[in-house]
Amino acid sequence: MADPTPSTFLQTLRVLCVALMSSLVVILVAVTFILTSEQGSDPAPPWTFAVLAAVALAATAAISQLGYRFRPIAPGTPEDEARRSSVTQMQTTTLLRFAFAESVAMVGIALAFVAEDGGIVLVLIGVAVAELLLFRHIWPSDRIITKVTEALEAEGGRSYLREALDSPAPPRG
Repeated sequence: MADPTPSTFLQTLRVLCVALMSSLVVILVAVTFILTSEQGSDPAPPWTFAVLAAVALAATAAISQLGYRFRPIAPGTPEDEARRSSVTQMQTTTLLRFAFAESVAMVGIALAFVAEDGGIVLVLIGVAVAELLLFRHIWPSDRIITKVTEALEAEGGRSYLREALDSPAPPRG
């Protein structure tokens, strides 16, 4: 029998995060099968690792600088409007941070096909770094929720983010 309790926004967001994070693992497995049949056992060229490192640093900087930008809730904003804005901004920035983190894995995959040998290592490193960034920056942990709440309430308004995340998501229609 199905659980009659509706899912909360937080549960829905966590399911989304698990789906996003696991998609990279599925891609890793698929690309590994392709690369093992096409490439030799020599290491990838050093420049490919340098490019991957640069992309990882750029993605980390972009997540920090752009992934946590929020429009603060103005003082006196009605609770339902503040809740709606808070959840929408949380979801939007989560997907933005995902895109930046995922770029590391995608560049690792692209470099793997450019390199004549050693591409599997590039894919593994790219996906591993992306997964670390995803776990740190998109998983809706207490640390992330607190950071978002502080940004939303920076101008003195109340965001009601925690209350909104713990409430049932409205039905889609």
